[in-house]
Amino acid sequence: MRLSVVVSLLFAIPLGLAAAPPAPPPPPPHPAPPAPVSVTPDFTNITVFTPPSTWGSRRTSYARKTVLRHDCSNTILAVFTASFPGPASIPVFQSTDGGKTWSMLSQIFFNTGNYTGGSIAQPFIYELPESVGKFPAGTVLASGNGIPRGGASTNIEVHASLDKGKTWEFVSLVATGAAPNTANGAHPIWEPFILYHQGQVGVFYSDQRDPLHGQKLAHQQSSDLVTWGPVIDDVAMANYTLRPGMTTIAQIGNGKKAKFMLSYELGLAPGPVPYAVGYRLSDSPFTFGNEADLQIVASDGTVPAAGPYTIWSPVGGPQGTIVVSDSTYAQVFTNTAGGDPTKWVKQGVAPDQGVSYTRSLTLMPDSQGKKVLFGNGGLYGLSSAFVTVGEWVIPGAPVKDEKCVPGA
Repeated sequence: MRLSVVVSLLFAIPLGLAAAPPAPPPPPPHPAPPAPVSVTPDFTNITVFTPPSTWGSRRTSYARKTVLRHDCSNTILAVFTASFPGPASIPVFQSTDGGKTWSMLSQIFFNTGNYTGGSIAQPFIYELPESVGKFPAGTVLASGNGIPRGGASTNIEVHASLDKGKTWEFVSLVATGAAPNTANGAHPIWEPFILYHQGQVGVFYSDQRDPLHGQKLAHQQSSDLVTWGPVIDDVAMANYTLRPGMTTIAQIGNGKKAKFMLSYELGLAPGPVPYAVGYRLSDSPFTFGNEADLQIVASDGTVPAAGPYTIWSPVGGPQGTIVVSDSTYAQVFTNTAGGDPTKWVKQGVAPDQGVSYTRSLTLMPDSQGKKVLFGNGGLYGLSSAFVTVGEWVIPGAPVKDEKCVPGA
């Protein structure tokens, strides 16, 4: 064969038959996902206050707390009932180390009557997230049910502190009822709860003054903390004898889809649980009045009873986790389905957390949003009791670590 033919044949070979280039190296393997960070309680049983043995009354009850988040100090303030010497007062204790140690900070004295020999029950404490009237964001508000000497009336006052609980000023009297008496037909008021929403502060309370209801849940609103609007029903049963009581409210979710949950005990409820915990869901904390009554029944059939307290955390799934404590069980009840009444679960906690009359819950400023601080003031009516706190960790996936922004 002539050379020119050989060359022509070589150039006629398809390019695809040429030698293939070497294969590229395989991509590096994906890094393994980080192991979940284990979150454990820092403590489960810390004593805040024990009445001295020399006191005539050594009862404590109704522990409540708030975390001062506005300036990112994360100081915790706690209030409770106790019979300190002198005129009746609400004692204020503080912790600057996440609840591990506590010291007395101040006392709040009521204004509407002679409280020497009287009492102040059912205290509540709250930090304003935004300004209201002349009171800037970060103002600490406190309330309670004042019963002056002689016990002729019940009075819900609001007091304010501009220095993180060190000093207090009387702001206003929200409502007054008759002498304390839990019998239907009497006309006292009870159990204030404070919540801010869209420029208004609501003071929610149990109200026996309405002749149509043995007891109902109601609230009044204010845009300046000085003047208060009319009484608005939140839970008012058609059956006169029923006694819904002890309002607590939590915002469920964030943003435009957020709802609010009001939990309460249903005094004199029919059936085997006379103080069964019920709740309502609403788009606003000021519009519970026309919503349906729901009941907590855990997946194991347990029905919580008496003195509920409710909070919400974004951890645990797309809808976060609702946590409810009651005054009957050491356990708590959780819901990760936005309050669906078929999705409640009873969760165990540390045995030394104990049971108390209306044990309170506070979500801690933990980087993963999983720690809850319990406040235990003792069971109702004990001749001697003391105040304790302890942490519990919400099950489920944590949330993204978000740094505190002052004023946010």
